[in-house]
Order: sequence, then C-alpha cells, then structure tokens
Amino acid sequence: MRKKKILVIVLTSIIFVSVMMLGITSVYRIDEITLNSLVVSEIAKTESKELEERLLKAYDKDSYFSCDSKKAETLVKEYPYFRLTAFKKAGPNRLIIEIKEDAEMYAVPVLEQQNLYYILGADGVVLGIRETYINRFDGKDNLLIQGLNVNGEEGKTLTGDWVVHSLFTICNQASKLLNGIRRNITLIEVIRKASAEEETILKLTTREGVKIYVRNPASMPEEKAQKAIEKYLALSDFERLTGRIAVSDKGGEVLITYSDYDEFVS
Repeated sequence: MRKKKILVIVLTSIIFVSVMMLGITSVYRIDEITLNSLVVSEIAKTESKELEERLLKAYDKDSYFSCDSKKAETLVKEYPYFRLTAFKKAGPNRLIIEIKEDAEMYAVPVLEQQNLYYILGADGVVLGIRETYINRFDGKDNLLIQGLNVNGEEGKTLTGDWVVHSLFTICNQASKLLNGIRRNITLIEVIRKASAEEETILKLTTREGVKIYVRNPASMPEEKAQKAIEKYLALSDFERLTGRIAVSDKGGEVLITYSDYDEFVS
C-alpha cells in the first residue's frame, strides 16, 4: 500500500511538472521578430521585408530558451547583399535580428558572356550577376575591372585568377585614402605583358585623366597603393588631367615616378 502511495505521488509530481513546463513553454514561444535593417537601396528595403516575414515563419512557436541564430544565418545567406550582424533574445517571446546591406562597388565581365557582369562588394564577394553594371543604389556605374580570368557565384569571393587578392588589397587601400574609390577611379585594367607575375600591371584610370600603373601588384600591394595615391593627391589640378604615375619595386623599396606623358610602364 505504501509503495502505491509513493508511486502515485511520483506520477502526480511528474504530471504537475510536465504541465508547468508546457505552460511555461507556451508562454515563452517566439511570436515576434524585429528585423533592424541597415540598407541603402530601394531593392534591399523590399528584400528585407520579405526576409522578415520568412524569419517570423521560421521561428514561429520556437522556444525562447532553445532557439539560436542558425535559422537566421541560413536564411540571410540566401540574400547575397545582406550580412547578419546581430541576433538577440529580447524576451519573453521576441527576437531582435540585425542585418546590413553590402554596397555594390565593382563590376567584372563574365568570361565568354557578352554584356554580363559579376557585381561585387568592396571585399570581392559576388553580390549579383546581371546585364548592367549600374549601381543599384545611386544609379551610377560601378567601377569596371577588365582583364580578369575569374569564376564566381553569388555570396562567394571571385576565384580563378592569382591577381584577385592583390588587386583588392590595392583597391581597399586606395579606397581608404580616397574616401571611396569610385569617387576618383573610373576603370581598372589588368595588363599581362608575359606569363610571369612580376610582369603583370594594374592600370587605374582616374576621373580627371591621369593613369596609375602598378607593376607586379603581388609584391608590396599596400605600400604601392599608399605611394600611388599619395602621389596622385599631391598633383596639381593641371597635372591630374594627363600623364601617368608609375609604381614598381626593387630590393624591397617602392619606386614611384610621374610623367606628363602617358607612356606604358616597362
């Protein structure tokens, strides 16, 4: 008899705890998501609203205590322009998720595809692939990069050409010094005079007209970008209209010259 009473008490306790847990779980279920979007383009505003609806469905009725950022990370990856920057629980049943839109910066022609371009962010990640390289925020051309032999897919960095890494290292450094590379540079060309890497040249055409030639970009790329932009900024308004700035290196030292003739760097 005593054993039966103990069993009844144990079972009653289990049922009571289970009911309480079910009650708590029903109260602490996600039914609200706030998506804070730092976006710059009208298209991104529409995409963020769509993403918010998808996030609410994904987390609908999930437990506040056990849910994590995995579902958000998976969904955000389907939008190449967005980056997940924060995932917060705001209890008892609310999530705060923050995303940021990557701004378009560059355009690279797709190999063997006329009038088709990889649209890139500042870090070289493919944000989109389309027939025009007009920036979707400001309506002006993205900075065109010609001469690259690359492959790409949305959400991933361009691959296939050794010069990609040094090119974007130079571009990022130049962008910092110019407060945005699209403000001053209109075209970048990869010129290969021979198969050797040290013979490769990056040609940057400035908005005013002077050209910047960077020889062997894989060697000391940040230093070369620094010297080139410093030289460019030091030119007079008249000097910027024509000529060339030539950057190379020898013995671990960056060499730089300016000429009022736009002659090719040998």
